Amino acid sequence: MPGFQARAEAGMTDTVRVTRADPDGEPSWDADGNVLEPEPLIVYEGLAKFQHSDPYPSTPDAGGARWTAGVRQVHFPIGTTSVQTGDIVECMESRNERLVGLKVRVRIDGDKTWATAVRFNVIETVQTGGGVVDAG
Repeated sequence: MPGFQARAEAGMTDTVRVTRADPDGEPSWDADGNVLEPEPLIVYEGLAKFQHSDPYPSTPDAGGARWTAGVRQVHFPIGTTSVQTGDIVECMESRNERLVGLKVRVRIDGDKTWATAVRFNVIETVQTGGGVVDAG
């Protein structure tokens, strides 16, 4: 198994930061009275890889619009135990400049016995004035 893990980790050339809301953080207010969320906790910084698998073979309908759903994942080295469902993964550096700044929310932990990487299904997030919301 170590040879497969080494190969999986060799492809992890992106640098990411994983954060989650600080359960003990206290909100503050700006000069206009707007609530400012406390700084999130950084739970992981290091190498990872963004992966996008083939789209689902369906085109859902909603309100007259059609789209094709795909699955995006973030892969971490084996032994990465600090990342969990609900965390936000931000791409800090990548050989693909379109990924830099991308933020995704961890949705599903795909643990399995013979894993060569820690793989999470994720959903893209959108920045709003009041925080981060899911885009899909």
